[in-house]
Amino acid sequence: MNIRTIREARLRAAAGGPEILAHPGWSEAWPWLLQGTTTRDRDFALAAGDPGVVWGELASAIGCRAAVHARQPHGSAVGVRAPAGPGFHLAADSDGHLTREGGVMLGVTTADCVPITLVATPSASTPAAVGVLHAGWRGAAAGVLERGIRRMRDAFGIRPDDLHIHLGPSICGDCYEVGPEVHEALGLARPDAPTPVDLAGALARRAVEAGADPTRVTRSAWCTLCTGRELLRSHRGGDAGRQIAFVAIKRSPRR
Repeated sequence: MNIRTIREARLRAAAGGPEILAHPGWSEAWPWLLQGTTTRDRDFALAAGDPGVVWGELASAIGCRAAVHARQPHGSAVGVRAPAGPGFHLAADSDGHLTREGGVMLGVTTADCVPITLVATPSASTPAAVGVLHAGWRGAAAGVLERGIRRMRDAFGIRPDDLHIHLGPSICGDCYEVGPEVHEALGLARPDAPTPVDLAGALARRAVEAGADPTRVTRSAWCTLCTGRELLRSHRGGDAGRQIAFVAIKRSPRR
């Protein structure tokens, strides 16, 4: 299966604000969309001081009134978010967030796991919707991607083949050596010994099997351990911190 690989562009959300890696094709095509993955110049882990400060800094830099996150149990729970008030909101434990609300930044933390961004562009009959998912191998095996796609359909009426899906910076298939049980859990052939697995590639296949259009699926060229080691955080590289993948719909000037 041929899934297009892209290298996200490095930029600053605002002068002095966090550095982000943004999908260049999406940024050019949809000026209403705010999307990216932060780099190692900020630590977004919940345990790293006051998360409301650093999350609020990023949300403010991209023009959002609220930021939503949750503790991530490596499962398949995905919630629809529409916070009433501004500031940093910690939702119930889950590994995914969806919204149609403008000015609400959704974020998941990663440091080798695959961040997955879902975008449904507006049409004459439906407004835009966005989502972001956290997929380590356990979450992938539990079906977090498939759950996110189904919830987009159930909550917003969006068909899988209308979604644009990006698999963001994560550890690559050359660096991610795992035990035979992980291959088996992902529905892959079970090797006889620990062997590298391409988790993003497995997720891309799952997306297409769930009904996504392969021409609307992309994956990042950045690996958190090899090609992006100086730029991104990697647990396997010995870093306990985390970056975030975020997505939002720009707030209406009237709101």
